[in-house]
Amino acid sequence: DAGNTGTGSAISANYSVDNTRPTATSITLADSALTAGETTTVTFRFNEPVNGLDTSDIVCPNGRLSTPVANTERTLWTATLTPNAHANARTNAIRVDLTGVRDDAGNAGTGRASSTNYSVHTTRPTATITLADSTLTAGESTTV
Repeated sequence: DAGNTGTGSAISANYSVDNTRPTATSITLADSALTAGETTTVTFRFNEPVNGLDTSDIVCPNGRLSTPVANTERTLWTATLTPNAHANARTNAIRVDLTGVRDDAGNAGTGRASSTNYSVHTTRPTATITLADSTLTAGESTTV
């Protein structure tokens, strides 16, 4: 306030700016050949800690996915995949829209990531055949 000019210069400590966007490095299923009634664990691995991964970011054909839960480091998220009853599809892949996740610096992911293929098959019906009389002689009949 006295109108004096400053002298010299001041230097801050070094700092860095995080502008790296998070990516999903892998999406894996514990079991890739599912039948109706089974479940499997799906693991989402990221290159750095992320926030905001939820089912609205994930497309899961022929099945339902539970809410993903993060490990302590938030680099590994897991969810349970339950195939739809009556689904029968040899080719499926879980896809994640990465724009829904953010790293600790606030950077949003870009693009999409996909799992390897998994199949969902409905258990085929079976039949049991029973004979009322299993020891027949010529000329006899029985109810099947």
